[in-house]
Parts: sequence; structure tokens; C-alpha cells
Amino acid sequence: MATLLNLPGVRIQEVRLGAPPIAGVGTSTAGFVGQAPDSTRFQNVLRQVTSADQFFADYIRDPAAPDDETKGAQTNTNLGNAVLGFFKNGGTECFVVNTVDETQGQIQKGIDLLATREEIDIIAAPGIIIPAIYDALRDQAAGTSNRFAILDPPPAVTNLADLQKGGTLRPKDSIWAAFYYPRIQVAPVLKKDKDDLAADPTKKLFAPPSGHIAGLYADTDGKRGVHKAPANAPLLGAQAVEHLITDSQQDVLNNDSVNIIRSFSEGPVVFGARTLLVNDTADKTFRYISVRRLATFIEQSLRIGLRFAVFEPNNLALRQTITRSVRGFLDGVWRDGALFGATADEAYYVRFPDPFNTDTERALGKLTLEVGIRVAPPAEFIIIRIGLLDRPANAV
Repeated sequence: MATLLNLPGVRIQEVRLGAPPIAGVGTSTAGFVGQAPDSTRFQNVLRQVTSADQFFADYIRDPAAPDDETKGAQTNTNLGNAVLGFFKNGGTECFVVNTVDETQGQIQKGIDLLATREEIDIIAAPGIIIPAIYDALRDQAAGTSNRFAILDPPPAVTNLADLQKGGTLRPKDSIWAAFYYPRIQVAPVLKKDKDDLAADPTKKLFAPPSGHIAGLYADTDGKRGVHKAPANAPLLGAQAVEHLITDSQQDVLNNDSVNIIRSFSEGPVVFGARTLLVNDTADKTFRYISVRRLATFIEQSLRIGLRFAVFEPNNLALRQTITRSVRGFLDGVWRDGALFGATADEAYYVRFPDPFNTDTERALGKLTLEVGIRVAPPAEFIIIRIGLLDRPANAV
């Protein structure tokens, strides 16, 4: 409807009142590097994949006969099992780099490609247990500060001490990565793998768990939030574990932050929630995966959400606007159960510290905002105290 400027009456104007809202960033987009079942397709290209069907079409089936399983790739790979496990466990979007082979140099090039996409939140090189690749994944996560690395285990080990602190098979400490053990048993999905199992029913196919676990991360983020530890949940598509771990063995391994996949009545269950931070580390702030990923989520959301304030006049009005925006965002985080406190004021604060906002600092174009959050770490140990009474319970 045209605006009638000279007509007497009432006019409506829609304007934005208050501070611009801050939206939470995504947390569940994965990035995988490795050799696809059909290693000739989209080589060394960072390609977005949004479903298992697309992965079949892009990296497994013959484009000329997409419905004929006798055409195209006949044997699955670690990358193939990981991507299919990702979608089976609740993942919705990932980026894939199909490398020519799985040598250190090729995998490193693929990891470098992951760094070019800011929206990637979880990274893995399924089945690659080369120490330098462990380091590359961990370093990229730490360097970008916007993603988390999942590190796969070696095949079943004879001496579990090799997985502990100082062990030859344990990756280096990091608050930006998690290490899982053991591998999981999966069902064959491609023709030759199926035929091999039919010919020898005792044969077992083991796969790295990183893809399935990344899917669990995504599923937990969507249903509960990034603050919920991605643990105590079954891995869909996993039939068994390669190495049965006992309570006493996990007691030792958990102390050195090896997240164990246990075989319970409901199937293989992720029963660990720690970053690669050994127990004797002095600063345990980021001991848990959920704490590290929640902090990353808040940091990245504020970084992007406060972009509106760049080049605005550095005055008290700007501070008030930023405070309203940040408190509005953190209030939602607190109400979701991510922060501890009976009230919002107990759960977080937003300040502009005077020592960091002097006239000298303002003259340099700086405005320093301080945000304090009181996170709610997972209840890893539930302690039940039971006492035997010698009198009526209501008398105690």
C-alpha cells in the first residue's frame, strides 16, 4: 500500500527497539578426512554432505547405476563407516575430504582444508592413529578456538598402560580434544563386505568410533543443548566393542581421560565425558567435553553477535546496548540449564572493568567487556549415602 503523506490520520512505522539480539551459533557440523570407498570421487575437495544417501551417491555408488550395489565401491573404509555412523546417530551436516590415500601427508592436506570453513564444529580423521595427525587435529581445534577434535583409538591393545599418561599410544594432553577406546563392531553395508561375512559368519568388522560419536554430539546438542555431556548414551549402529573393559580397568583409564565405550545391556555405550586432560593437571577448568564446548559456543556466539557494535561511538550508551544484548543471550543459556544458579545474577555477570577501559584505551579504539559464567559440569560421580536406622525415620 502506498504511503499517503498528506492524508490526515494515523500511520504505522515498524522500528527495532532495544539492543540487537544475539543468536547462538551452530555446534554440530562435523568435518571428516580420509579415504572414501570410491577414492576417485571428489579427491582432495572439501565437500558438504547432508545425508547418508548423498554420501552413497557421491562416494560409493556408480553414478551410471546408482541403485546397483554390484557397481561402484564394494568395500567400505574407515571414512565411509564414520560418515554413515554420523548420520545414523543424529548428525545432519558434515564436510568430507576424500584423500588419495591415508598417508600422513595426504591426511594433513585434508585437515588443512577443514580449517577453511568456519562453520565446522567437530573434526576427526577416522581410523588415523598417527601421532602427527593427532597433533594436527588438536592444534587446529586450539588454533581456531571454534571446534573440537575427536581422536580414534588403535586396534585392541594388549597392555592398557599404553593408553595412560606417558603411554606410547595415548595422544598428547589437550582441552580441545577427546580420546575414545575401543573400536566398535559394525554391520557390513557394501556387497563384498556382506559376501565376506556370509562366507565366514565368525568374521567381525570393526570401525573407528569417531563418526558415530560425532553423531552423538550432534544429537545431544539438538535435543538437550551443547551443555549436556555427550555420554551415557548408546551408539546406534554399533553391535559390540572390540575390547571389553571392566570397571577396574576403566577406573584407571578414566583417571587419565580415556573415554571408554562400554558394553552394557542396551549395547555399546559411551561412558566417558572428559577432554584429554590428565587427572593430576592443576587447572581442571576444562576437564569435561561439555564445559569446553559450552564455553566455545558462548564465545563464538558473542564474537559474531556483537559485530554490530564495531565502529560505534565508544560511549556509555554503547556499553548499555552491549550489556542488554549479552544479558539477553546469557539469560537464555541459563534458562536452558547450562549455567548454575537460582537466579541469573548467580549464574553470570557482564561488566566493563574500569582498569581496562581507561581514556588511553578508548583513544586506541578499545572497549573491553568481561563476561563471567558459572557452568554446570556433568555429575560424573553419583554418591549415595545409606544409613541403617535404629529408630523411626521421622525421629531422625
